[in-house]
Amino acid sequence: MAQYFGFVPSDKLKVLVKEAEQVVASNETVDYYPYRDALTHQTARDLIDNLLVGLVEITPNPERKASMQKIVVTVEKTADTLLNILLGKENNEEVLPSFHFLRDRATFIDNDGITRVGFKLSEADGQIINKGFSAITPDHVDVKAFKTALETMNDQTLTHFISNYAETLKLGMIKRKSVPVAKAAIDKGMSMALNKLLPDLPDSSLNRLANYYRPFIVEKPE
Repeated sequence: MAQYFGFVPSDKLKVLVKEAEQVVASNETVDYYPYRDALTHQTARDLIDNLLVGLVEITPNPERKASMQKIVVTVEKTADTLLNILLGKENNEEVLPSFHFLRDRATFIDNDGITRVGFKLSEADGQIINKGFSAITPDHVDVKAFKTALETMNDQTLTHFISNYAETLKLGMIKRKSVPVAKAAIDKGMSMALNKLLPDLPDSSLNRLANYYRPFIVEKPE
């Protein structure tokens, strides 16, 4: 059995995926890059919504919640800035590798036949994440293991959707160097959110948070 991280795409992302697939399949004499760019931006928004919005919604303290919302806005702006730097006008042949990545390496079919945005986890990372999620139950709470699981999930997601995806883009040296810098900034924002939130959560809230994230991890046959 293999472990995957993945979530059901938003309706907006589903529409953009279908549009892009139709354009590429039809071999129309149109530029592909606007479809690629729109699809990439929406994928980033879906990722942030799924990974961070759950943290904000579970925050019981109003002041802390407002602080968390500011972090989400910062992460969103950082991601948008990165994508605006990396994406832009390219010929169709140069755009196709990005389409192929988003189609073949950034989606999978879950056990219910539903297409999810996500990717296969390494065996080691899957074990860390499952161990951390299993460490939060109504009878027992291990915040350290849970935090490690969330950090591992976030790091692997950023690596896949930023670092690995950037390899499909035709970038010059300066733009290429901006990728790890932006990834580090986004990772810092997500780590700040976890560090602000987890220490203050009662056991009941930690259980709600674990229940929110558990469906993102899918076990399916190889």
